[in-house]
This record gives sequence, structure tokens and C-alpha cells, in this order.
Amino acid sequence: MEQALRDGIQDVLNQKTRVKQIQDEIKESVAALAERFDMKPARLNKIINLVDKEQSQGGVIEAEREILTDAEDAAR
Repeated sequence: MEQALRDGIQDVLNQKTRVKQIQDEIKESVAALAERFDMKPARLNKIINLVDKEQSQGGVIEAEREILTDAEDAAR
């Protein structure tokens, strides 16, 4: 195997390690924030994901609200 390929593979592995570390840090931050505001981390993650989608795409929260309204109507 050529050294350039080995180096490239090692670079990718290093990047994957950094991504995993960042993911772990995010998980810890969410857990700490959820604890601070007496929320479950899963609920806070849902909120964070909605806000992220809303900021990047727009209209996401309103669409979710409409779906929830339809579900409420169907459940009655």
C-alpha cells in the first residue's frame, strides 16, 4: 500500500475520532442543560432539532404545529 494512501486513511480515522469527541461533548452539554432546566434530554434534543431545522429551512415549526393539530382532531 502506498504511503499516501496510508496517510489518507489515517487522516480519515483522525477525523472520525474528532467527530466522536464532538458528539460526546454535545451529548454532555444537552444533558447538563436539560438537568439545569428540569427537562428530559430527549425532549430537549427534539427542541434543538426543531430549532435547527427552522433556522436552516424555515416553516418547519408551523408544519409540525399543523400536523399536531390534525392529530388532535383525529384523536377526538
